[in-house]
Amino acid sequence: MAKAKNKQLKELTTQDALLLAAERPRALRNYLRKLHASELCTLLLGCRDDDERLVLLERIPQMQRGDVLLELPEGMQEDLLARLAPSEIEDVLEHLDSDDAADILQAVDKEVADEVIERLEPEDRRGIEALMGHDEETAGGLMQAELFKVRSDWTVEKVLVVLRRFGHEIENLNYVYIVDDNGRFVGVVPLHKLLFSEPEYPIAQMVKGDFPVAHAGQDQEAVAQLFEKYDVLAVPVVDDDGMLVGRITADDILDVMQEEATEDMYRLAGLSGDDDISEPVGITAYRRGVWLTVNLGTAVLASAVVAIFEGTISQIVALAVLMPIVASMGGIAGTQTLTVIVRGIALGRVTFANARRSLIKEVSVSILTGAGFALLMGVVATFWFPDLGIKLGLVIGAALFINLIMAGLSGAMIPLTLQRMNIDPALASGTILTTVTDVVGFFAFLGLATVFLL
Repeated sequence: MAKAKNKQLKELTTQDALLLAAERPRALRNYLRKLHASELCTLLLGCRDDDERLVLLERIPQMQRGDVLLELPEGMQEDLLARLAPSEIEDVLEHLDSDDAADILQAVDKEVADEVIERLEPEDRRGIEALMGHDEETAGGLMQAELFKVRSDWTVEKVLVVLRRFGHEIENLNYVYIVDDNGRFVGVVPLHKLLFSEPEYPIAQMVKGDFPVAHAGQDQEAVAQLFEKYDVLAVPVVDDDGMLVGRITADDILDVMQEEATEDMYRLAGLSGDDDISEPVGITAYRRGVWLTVNLGTAVLASAVVAIFEGTISQIVALAVLMPIVASMGGIAGTQTLTVIVRGIALGRVTFANARRSLIKEVSVSILTGAGFALLMGVVATFWFPDLGIKLGLVIGAALFINLIMAGLSGAMIPLTLQRMNIDPALASGTILTTVTDVVGFFAFLGLATVFLL
């Protein structure tokens, strides 16, 4: 009987948990205590509205609430925090690292955040206020104040004594950070190296002075590239004077990488980076409507090109049938190139300075694929419309070849040019590319048809 009951608890769905919250709240608390923050987040996501989420959130042990809130989508997180009293938010912050606490406070109204900060212990207050003074998408906004630092004139034995006393308060402790008498960063000593050194050994002789360092104002994407390049578990953060002010750990950078990849994917599709399933309908409709309006303008431009050749289309109906093929092939080919280049830019592998090789490769690929599909479509069109025969096949083949080359060239050049102009390549590249491939494709196909088929 007991085994059956335990099995039932292990398989709880969101609705089961809500039912248990009303009938057996203590059993639910014990059940929720054993779950990871990501599993608790899944339960909250399964709720139908914020009222149900709040019921479950109140049953989650205090030590886990902050981690669960941080796992939720931003819009949902803000809605739930808005329904908590300042004292409840203070309780949540007590169990979080300083960087996570700052993230929570940035998700609530400024008046509430100020009230919560006033309730904190002076030491905690100073640390969080320092973090909140930085833009949240910079190294300063990502860092946490909790770290283990020692002076360069210490011995291994002294470091270990202090480490045993205070080290348990710091999560993800992988490096000991070394500073000079003024608090300026000197270097790091990996924890495993410290543990296997002789007690009397001077810490100064173990320091890795060439360790990668992030500056407080550095963009989070550049910080992520440091982790990727040097394969480290944490990076120290310094201010303009070289003072050690915090550290960024790998788990935070994993979140950044996911956010940046999602943002690039959204923007390539003409969506706002803030678009989320938990956002209100009106806000989502407005954000998407902005880019749909831009797209409508480019579609009108492409239609205007078609209108120039209205007389040609009215005389040769086959052109109306084949036109979408030329535009579609150009659009897909251009998007393939665009995706590779934008991702390369995001990872720091492609810049305007070293883009020549990528540009040559993409244009060469476009020439090969353009020639192959031009030949294929030329043969298909010749047999599809025998009245026009080989002339129509040559026209669509030539138009397809021209458009695929232009698609490859544009797919590489547009994001590189936008990057040179300090515009996010993922933001506008897709819209510009679609316009180029549609206009060039229609103009080439209908222009050639006007010259050779009439």
